Amino acid sequence: MRTAIVLKGYPRLSETFVAQEILELEKRGLSIEIVSLRHSADSKIHPIHDQIIAPVLYLPEYLHKEIPRVWRAWRCVRNWPSYPEVVRVWLKDLRRDMTPSRIRRFGQSLVLASELTNTTDHLYAHFLHTPASVTRYAAKLRRIPWSCSAHAVDIWTTPKWEVCEKLADCKWLVTCTRANEQYL
Repeated sequence: MRTAIVLKGYPRLSETFVAQEILELEKRGLSIEIVSLRHSADSKIHPIHDQIIAPVLYLPEYLHKEIPRVWRAWRCVRNWPSYPEVVRVWLKDLRRDMTPSRIRRFGQSLVLASELTNTTDHLYAHFLHTPASVTRYAAKLRRIPWSCSAHAVDIWTTPKWEVCEKLADCKWLVTCTRANEQYL
């Protein structure tokens, strides 16, 4: 099984718990690809990041800065049988969240879906907000399962409609507190 772990940024000094999780999964034999929605702005990294061997795929943080890449991705996935359904889901989301971020998430999902290795058979989003949006659309495009972790601000600041729909679409979700579990 090959899993792509989708993160908002990588490597991040403030998320060493994520790096520890990735390293432990690698030690247990899971084949991992790290997907980052943006490059880290941190000037320092934790030593644990040096131990992680998974390749990192950086998605375009700003679509307008990588138009040829986004265009290639769209041309790749637009004829997939799953594409019309994913566009419908995205447009429904966009009507409720008419922001540039929603457009960016869809563009990033096109790139993710088109650039994933063919051996990737599961997507895992670290956090229920932005990473889960990109992961959800890409998983639907690739017709592979996805799962998610939810911890704090990502749970409580994501609109309820979006939380409900992501929970309905993902295979499983893990969280770190009883309060989060009860809310979700």
